[in-house]
Amino acid sequence: MKILFTYITHPVEPLGIMYLSSYLKQYGHETKLVRIDQEDVEEVVSKFKPDIIASQAMTGGHKEVIEFFKKLKEKFNFISVMGGSHPTFYPKAIEEDGVDVCVRGEAEDALAELMNALENNEDYTKIPNLLVKKDGKIYHNEMRDLREDIDNFPFPDREIAYEHEIWRKQPIRHFIACRGCAYRCTYCFNNTIAKIYEGKGKWVRWRNVDLLVKEIKDVFDKHGGKMVYFQDDIFIMKKQWLQEFSEKYSKEIGIPFHCHVRPNLVDEKSAELLAKAGCYSVHMALETANDGLRNSILQRNMPKETVYDAAKNLHKYGIKIMLQNMVGLPNSTLKDDLETLKMNMKIKPLYAWVSIFQPYPGLELTEYAAKHGQLEVDYDKIDTKFFESSVLKIEKKKQREHLQKWFGIVSEHPILYYSGLLHLIINMPRNGIVKKTYNWAWKKFRDHKDEQLYGMELSHLS
Repeated sequence: MKILFTYITHPVEPLGIMYLSSYLKQYGHETKLVRIDQEDVEEVVSKFKPDIIASQAMTGGHKEVIEFFKKLKEKFNFISVMGGSHPTFYPKAIEEDGVDVCVRGEAEDALAELMNALENNEDYTKIPNLLVKKDGKIYHNEMRDLREDIDNFPFPDREIAYEHEIWRKQPIRHFIACRGCAYRCTYCFNNTIAKIYEGKGKWVRWRNVDLLVKEIKDVFDKHGGKMVYFQDDIFIMKKQWLQEFSEKYSKEIGIPFHCHVRPNLVDEKSAELLAKAGCYSVHMALETANDGLRNSILQRNMPKETVYDAAKNLHKYGIKIMLQNMVGLPNSTLKDDLETLKMNMKIKPLYAWVSIFQPYPGLELTEYAAKHGQLEVDYDKIDTKFFESSVLKIEKKKQREHLQKWFGIVSEHPILYYSGLLHLIINMPRNGIVKKTYNWAWKKFRDHKDEQLYGMELSHLS
């Protein structure tokens, strides 16, 4: 059986697809990846003749996936599969024209069983983790038990991605050390998916350090590169694991790496171990300076002093920080967003990154916004890039959307805040020229800070 994965080009390697590809190949299936924004998909489909065409979709991007399937089905015969966060948290996606199957949650076993069933002409309507539309009926199947030992999964299929120059030439290689997250932040998909899998096994599962090191060594020996990026949400949570990793990685790999950390986990010992291992930079989330918003509404459960202490520990060991923030939160004000900006100015991260909160389906925070009359749920209006605009009913929306574009720049150049220029900037009238100028300034700043965060010039989309 043949499966064609489709993907909108992004410089980050499509690690999820790479895991699926390696797993399916174990069963003798053929896989291919097409960049739908860069390649003639119809030509690829004509030549490859896939039995399945699969696309992952975030809410907002689901519209393009649905239209993509519908258009292809006018010329080709295949089973369309939508995976990713949108169908996982919004099962009604299976009702859309053009969508035959949705995969919820972890997809390896479900997709393999689907392809095996199709190959053997067997019924596939009862496969766990699948939503199936067939012969006018829709089948909602239960979630399967989680794989406890994720070391049993094969290493990601790098070849399916590295056929494409954009990923082959990227200097940063991506890996995961664990699956899942132990925390329950209301704005994060981990909170919701953990509930979906409740009673189905351990949500947080760690890889063996030796196998992780072997994978990294194999990839760099074969493909080269300049940096490792760990995509895990809680990379430093297990201190014993981090100790072992620090010792073995520094001896056997020694390549600078980037990871995600949570402030309450960044004590001085953890920062020291990260530095010893070769950590160059981290993502760390503040989200908001308002303690009430951060702890009561976002359920981050940490005072701002914890964030200050974590930043101090990272600064001490020379680890660069991308501090993540959100503006436009439910029940927040422009004043709250400006206080978050001021806290960033005080912490002085290398990169003050900020997004506009987007109420994706299934999130507790989305339900909170709807309950408080700040959201009329229309997921077709949500932008996948979470940078353009807010769909919430919040005060001074225009100013806060403008603030998002200038947040990082002002954090690095506080004179813009204290001189009053920021006030003028965010109150500029909304028109095409202002929007283009703001987006240009924000993109230039973002690209520059990305290169500083990773310590190198990055390849651009091609």
